[in-house]
Amino acid sequence: MQLQDVYQQFVQRDTEILVIDPQETFRVTDWQQKLKTPFRFLADPTAWVCAQYGVAKQLVVHEEWVNLPAAFIVDKNGILRYARVGRGWPVSERATPDELLENLPR
Repeated sequence: MQLQDVYQQFVQRDTEILVIDPQETFRVTDWQQKLKTPFRFLADPTAWVCAQYGVAKQLVVHEEWVNLPAAFIVDKNGILRYARVGRGWPVSERATPDELLENLPR
């Protein structure tokens, strides 16, 4: 199951999904169009935002530098309510959509 499969459940919980990608804008736009996701992407080519959340630790994947997989829930007051930071690239290191839904503030 992917985030886009359960996106409406996030909308019903008054939650916005934002993907932050440490790539140039043209790459992020291309990636979002290929995935056809209903949520927004933010290009972070200098990895400044990623560094603020402590995930700007570079990994080499397919000969490119990428950040650690991570998911955060930040409430409307800007308070971090949930964080999961993976140790590497395998999909098992990522938060599942169900895990994110379970950890949304009530």
